[in-house]
Amino acid sequence: MTEEKNKINQIYDALVESEEPGLNIREKEILHPDDEPTEESVETFKATPQNKPVSDSSLNYYDNRSENYQDLLRLIDDAEKEIADLKFRKVLMESDFPTLLDYFRKIYLKEEFSISAIAKGALLEYITFELIKPLENYGLHLSTNDFSTWESKHFNLSYRLTNENVINFSFMMPTSDGKFRNEKIKLMQVYPETMKVTVLDEAVLTLLRDCYNKHIYTSGQNSMFSREMNDVMAHMKELGFEFDDNLLDNSKPLDLTVDLHHKTPVDVLDRIFITTMNNENYDFKKIDENSYLIALDGNQTVTIEQNLQDESSSLKLNTDRKNKSLIEFFGSYPFLVPLTITE
Repeated sequence: MTEEKNKINQIYDALVESEEPGLNIREKEILHPDDEPTEESVETFKATPQNKPVSDSSLNYYDNRSENYQDLLRLIDDAEKEIADLKFRKVLMESDFPTLLDYFRKIYLKEEFSISAIAKGALLEYITFELIKPLENYGLHLSTNDFSTWESKHFNLSYRLTNENVINFSFMMPTSDGKFRNEKIKLMQVYPETMKVTVLDEAVLTLLRDCYNKHIYTSGQNSMFSREMNDVMAHMKELGFEFDDNLLDNSKPLDLTVDLHHKTPVDVLDRIFITTMNNENYDFKKIDENSYLIALDGNQTVTIEQNLQDESSSLKLNTDRKNKSLIEFFGSYPFLVPLTITE
């Protein structure tokens, strides 16, 4: 027994007495909560990593989660904008013309806020409908074939907003064989900012030329167009718009001058002279070398002025107290139409 105990002690001594210098066995230190930390303990603590390392898969997860979060915020923002736009379009549908006009000015003229392209299209659609509302009596509806076009029984009106925030109207009318003219005719310009409307006289002259020279339209079609567009113009005046003198207006007597880019040919003057001489209610007088006066019934007159220098002419029309548009005037005196359409 004693011999075995001695062997154990020898093994223990061999293990403890290491050949490496500085290797000593220290007794376990007991730390107390009230003791101040020593510099050695602080340094030991700092050297010890406190954060558990994150794996690559965890980093990818957090990155994807962050991206998904941003995507969600964008979707919410887009949805909120879409809902706001739908609500605004609902407001537009419920608005009367003064309210629509106010929105037009805030959006296009003052640029107080912006709306979607769909809402802009709706605003322009509702405004143009209100402008030409009398055509409801003739089956007014949006075209399913042409963009931004209103169709009625006798003609179509297309509208477009220019960069200057002017609403341009052009029209097309079925030809006498039921087809449509190849090109639209520019008719009028509406200025919402100033509440002014300009009717293009060239449109009226084109109608006369297409009717009496090219025979695309009939005089009856021209008369219907004039009557229905005058209903539209009267309605627009009630909305507060002002019109300059124009060849389409039949709300007052004609008393204006039409400038033409051509001289009146001698053969045209000769035919008019013959017609007036064959009708006791008409007369034809030569005022001077380049001026002529045509007297019609009801004290109505047409004065022709020739300008030889620039190869042009002008017509001064006076219908006395009779309210007429140029279309209606020449509809009554078709033998005078060549004065306006000679090219």
